Amino acid sequence: MKNFYWIDSFNGYPETMDDVIRTSLETYNGLYGAYTKALGYKFRLVHLEDLDIASGEAPIVQHKEYGNILAQDGAAYVGLIHPDLQMERKQELLYRLIANSANVRLLNYTSKFPMVCKDKFRGLDIARKLGLQVLPTALLGPEGSTPPQMDFAERTVGSYPMFIRPLDLTSGLGKKVINDRVGLRRYFENPPFSGRLYIVQPCVSIEAEYRVYLDGYEIVACRRREPLENGKLCTVPDAILEGSRTLAKYLETTYLCVDWLWNGSEFWFCEFETGGGFSELSEPHCSRVAAAFFRKLAT
Repeated sequence: MKNFYWIDSFNGYPETMDDVIRTSLETYNGLYGAYTKALGYKFRLVHLEDLDIASGEAPIVQHKEYGNILAQDGAAYVGLIHPDLQMERKQELLYRLIANSANVRLLNYTSKFPMVCKDKFRGLDIARKLGLQVLPTALLGPEGSTPPQMDFAERTVGSYPMFIRPLDLTSGLGKKVINDRVGLRRYFENPPFSGRLYIVQPCVSIEAEYRVYLDGYEIVACRRREPLENGKLCTVPDAILEGSRTLAKYLETTYLCVDWLWNGSEFWFCEFETGGGFSELSEPHCSRVAAAFFRKLAT
């Protein structure tokens, strides 16, 4: 049986992420392990810290138990987001090595746009070019507290309140509502994750978030989540149906999640993921989405 390596780092996160990480680990070892086993793979949860990388006659990614994973036929998924920039760079390096490997199939690799999910700004730009409605967005660097940068954000985004988040983090890390110029300056004077770029958008009143799951270009499920509530399966609203398919066709993905914001009268594109989870879905939708997610292992 071939190995399937789920590679990520679960250290160095804020304590507020403890429950999320614990639930994720249980899901990986349980639900994901069952699906990969059915496709002929042994699920291996690998911590990034346990991998040594070298280059000799060929690249080497060495694990103390599994050996050089690049030298064996198998598959992998590599997490790409971490609050520590050095760990994130190691993730990106590992992603590229496996993507170029002749033996290991990379589950979250898209040849047209590799690692596109890390860059929320690029995702917004792609959606805009495809004619989807997006919120006005300013991209600010670590020097965002300077008067010219704050002026730029205010011209681009409009009046306060504003919503700010790191360009390449997820799970709510670093997200904050900014009520005035003083708050924006203070955020950048003491950023939650230093050295990163940030995106600033209008703070709109959101009634619900929608996530559309696609297998290739076919929509297989949709989940609606209201603030402070658990998500529920729903029919895909007509207003976001074709937009979701258009993104999947443009990105040429085998699996895609597209997130939308709804304020009661309008939809805005939020972001997309090539590795979005599905454990919160009920059957038969969970199995349908899982089959799409792991489809590369069956080909």
